[in-house]
Amino acid sequence: MRDTLIFLIILFGALFVWLKSGIYIDHLHFNSYEVDGLYIKLDKKLTLTAEHILIPKTKKKPSFDRVDETLDRVKYLLTFFDYAELDKVDFKNKHYKVIFADDVLYIANEDYEIAGNVWRRGHVLVADISLFYIKKENINIVGKLNYDLHSDKLILEGKYEAYNITGRFKAIKEGQTVQFVVNSDTFSDLKTFIDRLPMHEAVNQWITQKIEAKAYRLHMLMGKGSVHGTEFTLDPSSLKGNALLEDALIHFKEGLPPVKAEKIILNYDKSSLFFDLTNPTYRQREINATVSITDIGKAKDTRLNLDMHFNTRVDDTVQKILKAYDLHIPVLHKKSKSKIEVKLSIPLGKMPHRHIDVNVKAHVGKGNLYLGKLKLPVQSGDLAFRKNILMLKNIKLKSQWYEGTVNGKINTKKKKGDLLLQLKKIEFKKKNKTLFRLKDKKIPFSIDYAEDVLVNIPSFKLKVRQSSQTLKITASDISKIKPYLKNLEIDIDGGTMEIQSKDWKTFTFKGLLTRYDCFIYDNKVCHTRVPCSGTIRPEGIDFYAFNKRLHYNTAKSLATLKNLNIDLQKFLESNLRLKKIKNKKKSSQKMVIRGKKSNIRYDKYTLLTDAYTVTIYPGNNTIRAVGKLGSDKVTFRKTGKKITIEALRIHDRMLHPLINFNGLQKGRYTIRLSGIPGKRMKGEILLDGGILKSFKAYSKTRNFIKSNKSLSQIQDPGLTKKGFKIQEGKILYRIVKDKVIFDTVYVKGDTATIVGKGTLDIKTKKLNIKLAVQTVRKLGKIIGSLPLLGYILMGKDNSVTIGLTIKGTLDDPKVNYSAAKEILSLPFDLIKRTLQSPAHIINTGKKKKPTKVPVIEEVTIPKNKVAP
Repeated sequence: MRDTLIFLIILFGALFVWLKSGIYIDHLHFNSYEVDGLYIKLDKKLTLTAEHILIPKTKKKPSFDRVDETLDRVKYLLTFFDYAELDKVDFKNKHYKVIFADDVLYIANEDYEIAGNVWRRGHVLVADISLFYIKKENINIVGKLNYDLHSDKLILEGKYEAYNITGRFKAIKEGQTVQFVVNSDTFSDLKTFIDRLPMHEAVNQWITQKIEAKAYRLHMLMGKGSVHGTEFTLDPSSLKGNALLEDALIHFKEGLPPVKAEKIILNYDKSSLFFDLTNPTYRQREINATVSITDIGKAKDTRLNLDMHFNTRVDDTVQKILKAYDLHIPVLHKKSKSKIEVKLSIPLGKMPHRHIDVNVKAHVGKGNLYLGKLKLPVQSGDLAFRKNILMLKNIKLKSQWYEGTVNGKINTKKKKGDLLLQLKKIEFKKKNKTLFRLKDKKIPFSIDYAEDVLVNIPSFKLKVRQSSQTLKITASDISKIKPYLKNLEIDIDGGTMEIQSKDWKTFTFKGLLTRYDCFIYDNKVCHTRVPCSGTIRPEGIDFYAFNKRLHYNTAKSLATLKNLNIDLQKFLESNLRLKKIKNKKKSSQKMVIRGKKSNIRYDKYTLLTDAYTVTIYPGNNTIRAVGKLGSDKVTFRKTGKKITIEALRIHDRMLHPLINFNGLQKGRYTIRLSGIPGKRMKGEILLDGGILKSFKAYSKTRNFIKSNKSLSQIQDPGLTKKGFKIQEGKILYRIVKDKVIFDTVYVKGDTATIVGKGTLDIKTKKLNIKLAVQTVRKLGKIIGSLPLLGYILMGKDNSVTIGLTIKGTLDDPKVNYSAAKEILSLPFDLIKRTLQSPAHIINTGKKKKPTKVPVIEEVTIPKNKVAP
């Protein structure tokens, strides 16, 4: 025993001496533990170093049941050491380096470095961590750890430096649940941190590239998760955060300038990130905008939500923002402001169709609404846009021409819409004269602006097409807009019309106009359908019709007709004439109508001419017309309701259509006619030569005399088949309403003189004419053999006067004798009006002897007795 004790003393003494000088063991192996390069030295305390230590694996799971006792033993054991360094400790394929110095334990491996002091305060383990460096993430943590051995609650809090960010943190573990909260100091690099987070690339780009700030600060980020062994699983729904961005720029859309904000508050909650902007501006304009990214944890459902509010002019600057998101809000302002709310939901994840939800509301101010190239002058109203449908609500329009309110829908994808215009008024004027007026009417119309702008107004049968180069207006039924046409220079009842323009100054038109009445005719056909074309310029209209045989220039107030006839009376009465002739009575402007190879008709009178000129003076309501046919000339004048026609020594060709009678032929004629058509007219026809023939009354009279045996014995009065030759004559007549009253009919021929009077009813064509036919030649011996007749009078010069009556109608005249007393009364009326030859009146340059008119006094003393 004593020897053993001495041995131990010697051994410990030797060991102490060795420890003092230092013991180095090259290799030590025991119980599967291996140590290489072991060095131990004792000074005041032990110094221990080892180059390599291999710790074998164990099947036992680590237990914290007696961790306090284990920690106490370790702490107690470490009290003997002044310095310990284990350069390489292999444990479970991990390489550790362990250093103990100055009461601080330092442990490092490939993943991290940790240094600190651990002690026990009752049942709570306390660790003062001076270093915790995560190598891969370049994270430094300094803090304090408290672990309650009884409740298994761990609290870790301290400071961190990671991803160029510094801040504080706190984590609490209870059971398997871990809660944490983090904040930061101000930093300038956000991208390094965000790039380390597992999120969708589009979300990452939005946070790191589309948002820039001079300074960032994380006020708070909190969340929780669970620990299973060494695995930590984060609960994304628990994450909440709040951060501040200062002097920020948001690049909403590529190609657009960024939105500037004094600061942005980022709030993260329920897998959504919300951006709250303070005083945002876009190109020095206020814009109230909020941004959010929702469903961040769901790759397919992650969306970027933009909520933008504008209270500004919707000009090119704002339109660029809207169009960048393919929003074609057709509003443009120059001065006034509009309130516009734009909400976009843009998919960021890998969605099958990546459908962008758009919702736009706008209360627009004074400006222009564009539907394609159609510009509408807006005063106010509301717009809404959703799912490619643009809603117009109470859009008030006002221009110098029209005023009203529009409601309806437009499909912006198809570029089509149906709208309703509640028209207050529409009025087009030219030189202070209203051309079109419409008030208080609902007008539905459709619009298609996919290519050109096409506006269709069904109620008016009207279509308007506008392209980049031309404007085209098509009216398929002019009668639909006829009630609203006022004071047009050319007015019509109906028809079709197509109008085009390339510069909005000069317009061309082509169409077919219709009228219930007409004033243009040829070949005795009056045209109620007028094919026309022409040009409208600021200075006036050039109107062409009937293959340009009719040309009307409104600037010159000149109408030209070629091979077309005009009814002047109907022209003046028709709504198709120039309205200013009727309405502008004080106007000094005149209208001129020129015709070539054209006739003029007025009432029942037709002027057949080679050329004519009609001048209309609206100032004094006067019309003058001069027509020529060869050497013949006719003049027409209308003042108020009164007309005057005068034709001097004209030929058959002009006479016949003028009086609507061709029984006078091959002579020269002078006609004077004046009065008010339809009421009372007074006329005079002077005859110079020619023949009387080719009408039923003449033929019936000739046959009547020829077939009468008694009359056939008298010298033939010259009523032959070839006609009655005229030397001279005069006819005075009146037209009272529908009745022609022949006051004087005096026709002197080579063989007889015819005098008479009577009436003609124009409507019924009934005749009542009394004639006296006086042969000029003496009867000679024949007179003695005549029977005593009551319708024959004998003169001193052996002349014979026959009394005839013509009744019936123009188509079927009835000729008969007239009583002698009627013959006796007839010449008294005639002689007073026929004291001298018409030739004396016509040929004023040459004096002629007065023509002898049958002396009635001699007739009263017949050689034979008048039959009772």
